[in-house]
Amino acid sequence: MTSTSTVPSAHEIPVPGLRDAMVPTEPERSSPARPRRRRSRFPGPAAHGPAHAPQGSPQVAWIGPGGPLQDLVKDHATAVGAELREAATADAAHCAVVDASVLAERAPTLGGDHRPLLVVTGGGAIPAALWSLALDVGARAVLPLPDRSEELLSRLADLARPRTATVMIGVAGGTGGAGASSFAARLAAAGRLHGPVTLIDADPLGGGLDLLVEAPAREGIGWAEAAGLGPDDGDALRDGLPRVDEVRLLVAREEPAPAPAALAGTLASLSPLGGIVIADLGAEMVPVAAEHLDHLLLVVPATDHAVRSAARRLRSWRLPAGLAQLVVRRGGPLGVRDVGEDLSLSPAASFRDSPRGTVPLLDVRRGRADRAARTLMASLCEEARS
Repeated sequence: MTSTSTVPSAHEIPVPGLRDAMVPTEPERSSPARPRRRRSRFPGPAAHGPAHAPQGSPQVAWIGPGGPLQDLVKDHATAVGAELREAATADAAHCAVVDASVLAERAPTLGGDHRPLLVVTGGGAIPAALWSLALDVGARAVLPLPDRSEELLSRLADLARPRTATVMIGVAGGTGGAGASSFAARLAAAGRLHGPVTLIDADPLGGGLDLLVEAPAREGIGWAEAAGLGPDDGDALRDGLPRVDEVRLLVAREEPAPAPAALAGTLASLSPLGGIVIADLGAEMVPVAAEHLDHLLLVVPATDHAVRSAARRLRSWRLPAGLAQLVVRRGGPLGVRDVGEDLSLSPAASFRDSPRGTVPLLDVRRGRADRAARTLMASLCEEARS
């Protein structure tokens, strides 16, 4: 579900639903924080659970009328050890499945539901209007049943897999040369104060995080090996990654960069393990990574050119509501608030470049970009614990 329409200037683009959460910037101060979306964690049994959901099993909220479609979804939920319940009695549910026949009627309330959302239909062609509605409410998929039964089962199984609190962060540039890779590495350095950190190079056209942080050549898993691992191989993957100053690093080295499917599988395998995962994302990788992320940090220099580029990228990515947060790289003619207003995003952090010659991750400084990274990381981790 992507948009192919002509993109107006940044000042003309409303980016609906993007969060207003804010943390202090440097040196400007943001307005009071408001609660923001947090990606739901869905504790429960393994993917192939019992034939009947036991007491205390994870809940899936059903939004729609009773009938054959509801029964079919119930069978899928039961197969992964979950319990399908009417939305009105499923306050503890972390996932919702919506009958497409009521999507238009329920859309005004679904837009504020922060749980993962799936839309199901009774089969046949999917009308363009349904795709648009599903996109507006932030649905992860529109699944005709029974044709897409396997995908529904897989998605519910992933949500039902036991999880610990993993903070999944993507960092992307609003334009080329924004400094996203450097900021991702500085976030990784800041994350060491809060738990184990895995830093992923997922920018196929970038120069390589290993070169940026001056990682020595060493043995360990790279993208060539990681791409062949399965969704249950997260422990083996993380244990096999080389470390740079206690940060695990997944890079391509001289091999081809990861394909989108490999990135999705890697993020899914690391998600249940706990700690902090930071992915340096190329623009083309953002849509596939978005489903797995708690936060997408968009690094934008304070220039009109960068703002317009960022607006176009946001429009093309069509991100889930509330996922993106703005990080402003100061030093241009625009103020931090100007950038935020043009993109309809409240700044989560801002920074000035560190002195020339400093190496991200290895050379940690008290101020500038490193200080912004520490403040932001502390805020994100505190939110994950709350």
